[in-house]
Amino acid sequence: MGGMVLGLGCGDPAGRSDGGDEGGPGVVTLGGMSMGEEATEGDESGQASGDGAGDATQGQDDDGDDGTIFDLPPLPEPSGCNEGEVGGGGGSFSFIWIANSPEGTVSKIDTETGMELGRYRASAGSNSPSRTSVNQFGDVAVASRGDAGSITKIAARSEDCVESNGLPGIQTSSGPDDVRAFGDDECVLWNTPLPSAGYDRGPRAVAWEGGELDPETCVNTVPSPRVWVSWRGDGNDIEIRRLDGESGTILDSTMVVGGGGRTYGGAVNAEGDFWVATRGGQDNLIHVDAITLDVTVYDVPAGDDYGMTVDANGDPWVVTYNEGTNYVYRLDHATGTFATAAVSNARYRGIQIDRQGRAWIAGNAPCRLSLVDATTDTLVDDAIPLPGCVTPVGTSIDAQGFVWVVDQGTSTAYKIDPDTYDVVSTVGGLVQPYTYSDMTGAGLDLVINPPG
Repeated sequence: MGGMVLGLGCGDPAGRSDGGDEGGPGVVTLGGMSMGEEATEGDESGQASGDGAGDATQGQDDDGDDGTIFDLPPLPEPSGCNEGEVGGGGGSFSFIWIANSPEGTVSKIDTETGMELGRYRASAGSNSPSRTSVNQFGDVAVASRGDAGSITKIAARSEDCVESNGLPGIQTSSGPDDVRAFGDDECVLWNTPLPSAGYDRGPRAVAWEGGELDPETCVNTVPSPRVWVSWRGDGNDIEIRRLDGESGTILDSTMVVGGGGRTYGGAVNAEGDFWVATRGGQDNLIHVDAITLDVTVYDVPAGDDYGMTVDANGDPWVVTYNEGTNYVYRLDHATGTFATAAVSNARYRGIQIDRQGRAWIAGNAPCRLSLVDATTDTLVDDAIPLPGCVTPVGTSIDAQGFVWVVDQGTSTAYKIDPDTYDVVSTVGGLVQPYTYSDMTGAGLDLVINPPG
């Protein structure tokens, strides 16, 4: 396993960004804005109970290999590349990565079979892993928001794991009952500690950048993508870092002075710009330019931000979670104005958009799945039932277009048919999972390989 990364680096060896130290380029100050009282984080610590027992309902992988399945969907072909030729990554979303927050682990689940193929410790302690982001190669970055905040990279494919203990082959988890000590699993590639101070300030928003297929070689133009992460720093500043995806070294930094709350969700657009939603102070959408590191801050009309994502046109979406009226918003990034796509007396949590332009949102009070037409900014259905659900927190899309819903309260993940709303299968055995980010990589694929 690679060594732990300590300290703060700056600059970009690829020459694609200006870098910037705190107080330098890219720093935005929200002067004179009052700080709201800290909001609670919903059910983030896990209020509801569920026995979490049970195995996946979709059978087993009997082909005799290590269980790794890459069902790569055809990519769009504006470049003339052969259909389905991915040349180093793109669309490999046959895994969903779900954090078992109180256990301190992350589960890798095959979305076709429903089998959990590995469970990995995300840091030396429990440290409450939560948001996960998957790159074009299937690798995951997981942000742990506990007392010792950090970000960790785990390889999806055995050929990307790294020999470190001198024993033949790769020693790695084979499933939920085979969780290795932190530092002993050769598919956990690196862990970078972040200078966050406690759970309330810990890192949450995390997102990989993407790349395109070179029209001549059909090879990914970003063979080693970088990854963004953000947390609340000292003095309620919003700290933002970009790391080298290969080593975990911090390359770039910027911040928003006095930004206030926790950084709840993060996502990128096709250009690799980082969008961050904050909650619990000044509820904002923050935009970080991938090249200049310049920061723009947008005030979300209703506040109480929760989940967020970016659509195929590069517009960020954000939903709200409070005791009163809640909203689904789209920010028109060209004009800087918000459009209201849905209004509800119930609460919204995580949101993801599929390739048909449907926004799927986990809902609480009551427990449900909601659907918004992201092409027309209209609510389609605010009460799709999830039988037996308690506390759905996140949604995601797999390679076949099925919708996944992570339920913290029952320690279960639902797989939903997007056309009939039927529950195709469920995966149990999780531990109060709290993930509502781009846990399959389909969100990244949507922005860098949009339909059409």
